[in-house]
Amino acid sequence: MTRSGVYTISEVEALTGFSAEVLRQWERRYGFPKPERTPGGHRLYRAEDVEALKVIRRWLDEGATPQAAIRRLLSQEARPGELPQELLAALLAADLSRAEALFRRSVKLLGPEGALRGVLVPVLREVGEGWHRGEVSVAQEHLATQFLRSRLQELLDLAGYPRGAPILVTTPPGERHELGAMLAAYYLRRRGFPALYLGPDTPLSDLEALARELGARTVVLSALLPDTLKALPEGSLKGLAPRVFLGGQGADPETARRLGATYASDLEALPQALEEEA
Repeated sequence: MTRSGVYTISEVEALTGFSAEVLRQWERRYGFPKPERTPGGHRLYRAEDVEALKVIRRWLDEGATPQAAIRRLLSQEARPGELPQELLAALLAADLSRAEALFRRSVKLLGPEGALRGVLVPVLREVGEGWHRGEVSVAQEHLATQFLRSRLQELLDLAGYPRGAPILVTTPPGERHELGAMLAAYYLRRRGFPALYLGPDTPLSDLEALARELGARTVVLSALLPDTLKALPEGSLKGLAPRVFLGGQGADPETARRLGATYASDLEALPQALEEEA
């Protein structure tokens, strides 16, 4: 691979089983795939191109013709509104190759934040609701959540790390559901805040010590389950840092006040609150 996420035609041959001759022929005949070109004219393919070609390979193995398979792929790319449903179906069917291709297509069509807001978050919500309704098994929920967590971590890494005193982002002790905290870290980084994601279930004493060591003036906690917050004593969040925000489905304004934190009603409200208190 020449650089992160970019492949030469010989590497694509090895990854997909399609010869360079076939790839060039499809490019001329169908306009797919659409590689970038170096100043010297060499083709460079993105990771989503490779994933799309793997989907094509599977459809060919199932009996489709190249023309039909490529038309099917291109027609699906033109319908971004169907991506959440398609990704959900792929995850529930444990078709991770298909899920990966759909994620790449989401980023390509909608951009990183659009893919997050329009695809990953709705699918995550539907998986959780399906589990509560008994329509999604524990195994399916675990597989889907792990896939979505890995993709979110990828987007979080791509968002970079702005400079400045870090904002520590984690979940309260006992809270293992971390996707809400990861989402908060992503939203903050995308808006220029140096959010440092610590992972879930951080002991408060360790969190306070790290905030003091790093000079962090802000701590953000996300809670999915209200029981984890009920177990915390009154005022237990107050001394973690000069500013402490609490949000997530398990939090509410009254609980935040009891614990000594400022309530963040949603992801959009968090950056705004940080700007107002800066």
